[in-house]
Amino acid sequence: MEKITNLFQLLDGVDAVLVTSQNNRQYFTGFKGTFGFLVLTREQAVYITDSRYYEMATEKMKPQGIKVELIGGGLTAYQKSDELLKASGAKTVGFEDTEITVAEYEALKAKLPGYEFVPVGEQILKIRQTKTPVELEYITKAQAVTDKAFSEILKFIKKDVTERDIATELEYYLKKNGGDGLAFDTIIASGTNSSKPHAHPTDKKIAAGDPITMDFAATFNGYCADMTRTVFCGEPAKEMRDIYGIVLKAQLNVLNNVKAGMTGKEVDALAREVITANGFKENFQHGLGHSVGLDIHEKPTMNPTSEEVLHENQLITVEPGIYVPGLGGVRIEDLIIIKNDGIINLTKSPKDIIIL
Repeated sequence: MEKITNLFQLLDGVDAVLVTSQNNRQYFTGFKGTFGFLVLTREQAVYITDSRYYEMATEKMKPQGIKVELIGGGLTAYQKSDELLKASGAKTVGFEDTEITVAEYEALKAKLPGYEFVPVGEQILKIRQTKTPVELEYITKAQAVTDKAFSEILKFIKKDVTERDIATELEYYLKKNGGDGLAFDTIIASGTNSSKPHAHPTDKKIAAGDPITMDFAATFNGYCADMTRTVFCGEPAKEMRDIYGIVLKAQLNVLNNVKAGMTGKEVDALAREVITANGFKENFQHGLGHSVGLDIHEKPTMNPTSEEVLHENQLITVEPGIYVPGLGGVRIEDLIIIKNDGIINLTKSPKDIIIL
């Protein structure tokens, strides 16, 4: 209930909040399900669901003091929400403008007439930025699974296997080792494909000397990890080896200097200044990183314009890259927890150049 209290502390003149998106429902309740409405007031929290989830939701939420209401027999979630809102005396109702579609918003207004709907999506995202100890535990586990999968995929990569083969095998390892899902679609990019930061795996076969960029991660209890490594199948071209060294130097400059109180653009600059000084300014076009949680991309973000300030127990990815069309690319990414006196790096996989 602490998260709900924290939310209402940010809301002025909002009597209740209606949460319908899956990730926000899980954030406030700890329960993951494909259907449910969560009605929040300053006095109580009520989760509305159907028979598919009622028993599981009750087991999860009763110890937290969240009431679960079963619907069915013609009673809809909108009708039950209206009943609860009226009973609470609510006049203004917060809605997730950052999560729902226009059609879903129009449905809210049509099916719940008589209320003033107030956007509160940004306030929810704000409290989600700082992770609780339980959230940090889940993300740490997700990253440990991801690290283990990386160590295993190195034994699989060789000449003539395809990018798609690597992606399939890697996703198997992510789930076999304890992940409950994939944080995002796996990126495998080899050879000249590696100059494309978010290339999709293809049937291209790995060739001698190819860089192989792998961006992948597991989830654990719905919480995301994130990691990228670039390895080489045989001795790389000298320019690619040099690029790898520059990217690693840029990343280490961030890891050794980032701390709470810095802005996103200040953190981004720590990597960008190294890459620029080595002549590759135009080959690093994306931001340095982002936060993770129930979504793979959360705030705060690290890019040249970000004024967001880092606080303790926020997470960010540190993922500088250099991409040269026609040659290839390198990206190295770690996931870190921001602390007042430095960082905790959750990514344990080696970063020195790996030649298979």
